[in-house]
Amino acid sequence: MTVVTPPRTAAPALVDPVLDPVRDPAPDLAPDPVRDRAAAARAALRAAEQRTGRARAAEPDGRLLPVHPELAALLPGGGLAAGTVLAVRGSTTLLLALLAEASRSGAWVALVGAPTVGMLAAADAGIALGRTVLVPDPGPDAPAAVAALLDGMDVVVVGPRATLLDADRRRLAARSRERGAVLVAQSAWPGAHVTLDARGGTWSGVDHGAGWLRRRTLRVRRTGRGAAARPVEVEVDVPLRVEHVVGGDLVTAGAVATTGESAAAGGGGRARLRVA
Repeated sequence: MTVVTPPRTAAPALVDPVLDPVRDPAPDLAPDPVRDRAAAARAALRAAEQRTGRARAAEPDGRLLPVHPELAALLPGGGLAAGTVLAVRGSTTLLLALLAEASRSGAWVALVGAPTVGMLAAADAGIALGRTVLVPDPGPDAPAAVAALLDGMDVVVVGPRATLLDADRRRLAARSRERGAVLVAQSAWPGAHVTLDARGGTWSGVDHGAGWLRRRTLRVRRTGRGAAARPVEVEVDVPLRVEHVVGGDLVTAGAVATTGESAAAGGGGRARLRVA
């Protein structure tokens, strides 16, 4: 049990007898009961957090969630830093690939306001769906939903359907630091530790007529602050997870079957592609 003793108040000050009590009243030294209760509550919370181990550092604590070695060069330290904000724009493929290694390693991932991220694509990227939480359309409760998930998830993705004010973003970034969660935004996030902008890319691995797309290459520009303050632009190969062999050919999850017609599958599914 945590016992909190309210702070002692100072003894009343002596008043010079030559002062006019009407024109020169003595300062009110009575304690503020509301302020005292708030201070006591904060002290009790700090004590409880220390005893239960729930307290997190006010700054990123240096822990890293793993990413695929092909993507490590994009991030300071080579991984997803706990308690930081990462913005990934321009490529859902890159977003899912960045989360896959952490998810396979046991991390819990939540996606809020990201209804266009298909679960087939997520599974193909290697994300463990059994440890994935979806809130496709949080509506006006987006700030509260993200805050609650930061308390229990390792990674929280904030999509375009999560409407947030700048004040909400500041509060959520602070909560991410406190809880040691990684907050990943699919749009611009002022003050993000790292911002990754995917600028075009190519698929490769298909022969003439039909085949499987085996490789996704993206041009990515990294900006940010701290260790990421210096802008860099790199070309990365987005990893595709190996799943099985078909007809003697190695086939990868996320690979795209080509059959001579051009059509896109919605919700992050596979696409048909004509190859000249």
